[in-house]
Amino acid sequence: MNFIEDIRQHFENEYPKEACGVISVVKGKKKWFPCKNLANAEDHFLIDTDYYLKLTRTTDVIGIVHSHPDESSEPSEFDKATCNALGKDFYIFSYPEMDLTVLSPETKTTDLYGREYEFGVTDCFDAMRDYLETQNIKILPRVMFIEDFWDKNIDYFTKETIKNWNHYPVELNDIQKNDVLIFKIFSEINNHCGVYLGNDIFYHHAENRLSCRENLYPNWHKWLTGAYRYGT
Repeated sequence: MNFIEDIRQHFENEYPKEACGVISVVKGKKKWFPCKNLANAEDHFLIDTDYYLKLTRTTDVIGIVHSHPDESSEPSEFDKATCNALGKDFYIFSYPEMDLTVLSPETKTTDLYGREYEFGVTDCFDAMRDYLETQNIKILPRVMFIEDFWDKNIDYFTKETIKNWNHYPVELNDIQKNDVLIFKIFSEINNHCGVYLGNDIFYHHAENRLSCRENLYPNWHKWLTGAYRYGT
């Protein structure tokens, strides 16, 4: 975490109470949001509900951070129960030692968000396909993409390449939720894709970024070249 010093400072400011905060993905980058602990007990934490809901609406929350002042980072039963209830990874630090324990929920809800980019493994195509699967929309497995295919004048999003994907093109002024968006990013070749979620928001995974939701307008819309609607 490149914001570890900010987290430590927040812990110091809140000591001896447990301090808490949220890690989110914003425009493909992890960001730290310190939160106020509303719990009365010093050995518990309670993030303000209104603020947390705001973060879930405006960012992709991937983790909850809190401190264990003058104790180990071993998760308590309260931590385990809350972690499972929220469905987010818990980053538990001892303070002042700053030893870290990462607690994962038994059922995760953040698998689509905050992924590290790896071409051919977890990239824009995989993100698009995995999201569609959560909507019960399945497409055929892709071919093995050649790295930097757009620099080699190879277009994997032509009508011929994707003709068996059970799709049909739609007008860009008529895109709807779950439509796949095709982009040309600094290229003459289609080289990126995402999924429209509605209300100017789309989900994607760009190179050198984490997977996330972003506004389509104005920055990404200028690269938009096509949209497809898939059958179930």
